[in-house]
Amino acid sequence: MTLLLLAVLVAVMAAGFVIHPLVVRRWGLLGDTVPSEVLDSEARKRVALAALKDVEYDHAAGKLDDADYQAMRTRLEQEALEAVNAFEQTSTTELAPIVHACGFRNPGGSRFCAGCGRPLD
Repeated sequence: MTLLLLAVLVAVMAAGFVIHPLVVRRWGLLGDTVPSEVLDSEARKRVALAALKDVEYDHAAGKLDDADYQAMRTRLEQEALEAVNAFEQTSTTELAPIVHACGFRNPGGSRFCAGCGRPLD
């Protein structure tokens, strides 16, 4: 009987240890480490450069004549240039890392220190 009681107690403690972070949500990430504007501008840059590369391949393969190629290339180069400039502007305004008193470097926008768990000021 004592062994059964001890086994139930250990099982309850193990379940509590597993469920505690889910219930409290204290240790979860509270925000994105990379702002969504940076991700959006990077995706736009990649799509614009990929479209420009596709036009180059289509022209080299003979699928596009010279007039269509020049018109599409001019338009896509302008879009790619705008996308690259937008990406550079958003990536330079990224949040600076926060160094806590314990010496741990946390990503910008963090509310708690990932090293010691204390709140960041």
